Amino acid sequence: MRRIVVTLLAAAGVLALAPAAQAVDPLPLSAVSPASGAFRPPTPTGGLAWQLTVTGPPPGADVAVTVSSSPVTGPDGTLPTDTRLDFFRLTENPAAPGQFSGLSDPGPNAWSADLGVYYWQAVATWTDAAGVLHSAGSAIEKLTIGTPPATPPPSQTGGQGGAGARTTLAMSSLDAPFYIRALIRQQTNRRPVGLHYACKRLKSSSFRCRPRWHDSRNVYSSTTATLTHVRSGGRVVARATLTGRRASRTCTRRRSVRACGVRIRWRATLATRPLGSSRAARSVR
Repeated sequence: MRRIVVTLLAAAGVLALAPAAQAVDPLPLSAVSPASGAFRPPTPTGGLAWQLTVTGPPPGADVAVTVSSSPVTGPDGTLPTDTRLDFFRLTENPAAPGQFSGLSDPGPNAWSADLGVYYWQAVATWTDAAGVLHSAGSAIEKLTIGTPPATPPPSQTGGQGGAGARTTLAMSSLDAPFYIRALIRQQTNRRPVGLHYACKRLKSSSFRCRPRWHDSRNVYSSTTATLTHVRSGGRVVARATLTGRRASRTCTRRRSVRACGVRIRWRATLATRPLGSSRAARSVR
């Protein structure tokens, strides 16, 4: 019995001394394309061109890019494999050490074919003269597949005080469905089918909705949207955030929606619903 206790204590000591996952060193980037927050059109085949310059790693370092559906990193500060959508290595320019370029997944069925918000990170690895392996990771960058939102036209009613202009942050039960449809059309460029809103007021200026819908390409589930009126630049706008899962309808013919789904996170600033017409909520269908 005493031997068993000693063995268990020794094992616990080993676990206690086991090192935690070590965070990678920072990897400064410059001359980056696509830049953080950039928009790119849907690209089903051929891949997206990547170009960047790293500071720190010596010539000959290995540099790769990970693309993810979520900006959340693992304990070491890098994007984890469970949300990974793409992983590709970059090639160093022999005439300009530190400059790297390459292409993302060329398809078919590339992630860059689907509208949405994605996140990426560059990671460099190299071995020094003493044989020690080093790793460095860049900041998490954002890339949107789609078109930039159009700038709302100037008010035709003479500003915030004109007829039909928003003067308060109050959000009505007509506003919330209007913003849900506007957000879906902006992010997917497709007409939602079978859309259920399931909206509930949070406070006078905001709603939370749990929409469900599908379109000609994908099925959307487990979605939660938060809609809030805020003031920006002397006018009232709607801030929208939506999270959930998107699954290809081709995949769901063979597997479950849960098995096919990937996480999505959308953020947008929308022009407010025009006042004075209850039919405005249908104008974005």
